[in-house]
Amino acid sequence: MIPGRILHRLAAAVCSAKTLERVVEPAIADLQKEHAQARTSGAGRVRALIAGYTAILQVIAMCALSVSLATADDKRAIVRTMAWSFAFTIAFTLALMLPPLSIVDGVGMSISLAALIPQAVPLAVPIGLTFGIALGMAGRTATRGVAEVILLAALLASIVSFGTIGWIMPAGNQAWRESSAQEKGIKAPLIKGPSEMSFSELDRQSAVAAAAGNTRIADSYAWSFHLRVALSAASVVLAGLLIATAIRSAAARALIALLACFAYWALIFIGEGLAVYSPFAPTLAGTIPPFAGAWLPNLVFVATAIFIASSRSSRLRGSVIEAPH
Repeated sequence: MIPGRILHRLAAAVCSAKTLERVVEPAIADLQKEHAQARTSGAGRVRALIAGYTAILQVIAMCALSVSLATADDKRAIVRTMAWSFAFTIAFTLALMLPPLSIVDGVGMSISLAALIPQAVPLAVPIGLTFGIALGMAGRTATRGVAEVILLAALLASIVSFGTIGWIMPAGNQAWRESSAQEKGIKAPLIKGPSEMSFSELDRQSAVAAAAGNTRIADSYAWSFHLRVALSAASVVLAGLLIATAIRSAAARALIALLACFAYWALIFIGEGLAVYSPFAPTLAGTIPPFAGAWLPNLVFVATAIFIASSRSSRLRGSVIEAPH
């Protein structure tokens, strides 16, 4: 898949035709050109993708944030939420990078960072946004305009995660392995593992394994493929849940954010055990299809958010009906 296509669709929905033609489309063309020229270099491809996606997302973010909000208080809430989200995302990115960086041995720091940042970002972004919403919206409920901007920001975050986890992370992982192999004097071509494969490569390997009769291996590749897509959508799913809860207390919101992130992580492993394999319950392997196991956290969270929102709506309607006239 050529990078930038999804960004173009998103930009077309958010930005004006003039901005799309004069700014976004040339930036996407540059991204695709630099990505094609850097195919022979893993680290160069990573840097080209990061730089290109960052430039395009900056333009889309400016278009998105131009959405008019009803009051100055709404604008302050959005700024506060985005500031907390950015701070938490940076903090969690660094926290996720520290353990691998502590054992770096013989690999250049530039290669280390190029590999580790893409690994950390898909997890740090939804976690950071979740805690950012929890603290940024403390003491108030989200108006429709605020909710729309937050969900749009979550969609942008999901696009970042999708591009990172689909292409930048595999390229970074492969660059890390190639650099490590060169340090050890290994010159033979390195066979890619699931973590070094793009979406199309995972899908192809799953089909090959299924054709050969290796059901468990095929399911493992298929689960990895669908998990990457599902994990990319985690920002929108978690943001929707935090908005639906509408609790004003900062402490209660932070606790909900913590429990939500933990529950999402736990459901990932439950889904893997039901779809592929788990040492804790091997007899349950293959109970559900790989795509269902990968999307299990998102399905549970969406259902929970809908239930909470519908319950709130029912209570509000009841209070209106019972109020004296």
